[in-house]
Amino acid sequence: MRIGWYTQRPNPKHASARLRVHGPMALLKARGHECVFYDGARAPDGLDCIVISKSFTGTAERVLDRAEAAGVPVLYDMCDNLVAKARAEGDDRAERRVISGLQRAALMTAPTPDLLEKLREQVPGVPGQVIPDLLENTQYLAGLRLSLLERWRLRRLRGFLSRHPGALHCVWFGNSSGAQAGLVHVRERMPELEAFAKHHPITLTIISNTWLAYRRMAPEFGIPTHYVGWSLAGFLPSLRTHRVAIIPVGRNSFTLGKSINRPATALRAGLGVVADSLPSYRELNDFIPIDDWQGGLARYASHWREEQDRLAEGLAYIDAHYGDAQVADLWEQALRKTCEGG
Repeated sequence: MRIGWYTQRPNPKHASARLRVHGPMALLKARGHECVFYDGARAPDGLDCIVISKSFTGTAERVLDRAEAAGVPVLYDMCDNLVAKARAEGDDRAERRVISGLQRAALMTAPTPDLLEKLREQVPGVPGQVIPDLLENTQYLAGLRLSLLERWRLRRLRGFLSRHPGALHCVWFGNSSGAQAGLVHVRERMPELEAFAKHHPITLTIISNTWLAYRRMAPEFGIPTHYVGWSLAGFLPSLRTHRVAIIPVGRNSFTLGKSINRPATALRAGLGVVADSLPSYRELNDFIPIDDWQGGLARYASHWREEQDRLAEGLAYIDAHYGDAQVADLWEQALRKTCEGG
């Protein structure tokens, strides 16, 4: 197959671009398929199908127009519920644009069954398939060279952690989406961390690109916190200076379809995980504490060695169910369905 790929944000510093564009393209190329970026500036001559990665811009509409004119089927890949996001923000125009774009697709894909189900409710009649996110390639990230700024940030982080010897060093990483996801949920879970701090010292590092949001919230936090600006090369070494990744996620129409990616990334980096209960996280219940903040933090603070076997089993589970071969198989299936008209 010859596949054209359109994404509004192709820079691999964005997780969605790494895990749902560049990564799948590389896997498919390794299997003999031709994958090229396509922006709709010309007719899609020679393409068997086009993948649009969660973009609903004017350029994405042009890609759809060109594809329909040439009779080339389109697969729309969604990693977030942008319909729910637009509704929550009261943006009727954005909601109509998303629904209209999906209605023109031969197939839509999503990383979780819950997200796909929600999209089917919002855009009935469009065939769909689940394709999990690729796992973060920690070997690739570990091989990236740190810039001077990233080295300085890492030194500052290590200095912060060294000023709190014996503390349980926790980390939260991710972007923020206003009141729907991100730092707002860290703030909601801060009483859990503060309660734990009464019995055992604890720190929290925020790795994100939302410095202003952190600065607004930081005075409310009752434990020592530190902020690290996110960068592709600096992310993994910063993450690995901690013991536990905390993943608080409020349950709403936007977050319920989130993939297993964040706990999987933490496990692959060698961290323990304490998380809220999302549908995609519950399958890790045998390996990490879900909805048990006090018990989970205590396990990692006092029984770190005993937890290693359980974390190793969790990592093996993730590799077995979300490995490159499994994800590549699903992409091939979805693309064949697209070429056959869903």
